[in-house]
Amino acid sequence: MKDIEKLLRMTERPQDYSDEEIRQMMSDPEMRAYYELMVDAEAGFAHKREKRESIPMILKMAAMFIGLLLLSGIAFATYHYAFGNGERTDIPTQETRITNIDQQSLQQETASCSVRIFENVELQQILQELSEYYHVGVVFHNEKSRHIRLYTKWDTTSPLHLIIERLNGFEKVSIHLTENQIIAE
Repeated sequence: MKDIEKLLRMTERPQDYSDEEIRQMMSDPEMRAYYELMVDAEAGFAHKREKRESIPMILKMAAMFIGLLLLSGIAFATYHYAFGNGERTDIPTQETRITNIDQQSLQQETASCSVRIFENVELQQILQELSEYYHVGVVFHNEKSRHIRLYTKWDTTSPLHLIIERLNGFEKVSIHLTENQIIAE
């Protein structure tokens, strides 16, 4: 047992022993076998430690790959939604909140309420109501733009040019205002 303790100390701090003492210890076959067993055990522990460190690296790489796929999917969906074929066919159309309002009921409602809410209303109907309220004409240069559906608020106390600016904030809408016409492109 004393020789094994000396062998352990010798492997931990070889600088404390002379070359002759180390050769003498390694010349004993039993001590040589213990030393080789210690070297093999240390190599096994080092391999196990290296293997444990490589697993988190694989997990990190997998997480980065999944994140990249997720971001790619989100970017594709955003592009398709923003620049796709125009209308989304997967959402059923809802009934509009404002329907078939004639000139008289429009004036009555605007007298009692200064904010109008349009929910899923075609641009054609919104601009028609604006033209009737502000006494200007409406011209559509693009037939598709008539049927763009919007969700917006209209403050009837605001000037027409501010409302047009707000409507132009929508990506698929381009509206210009002249002295007596609203022009939708």
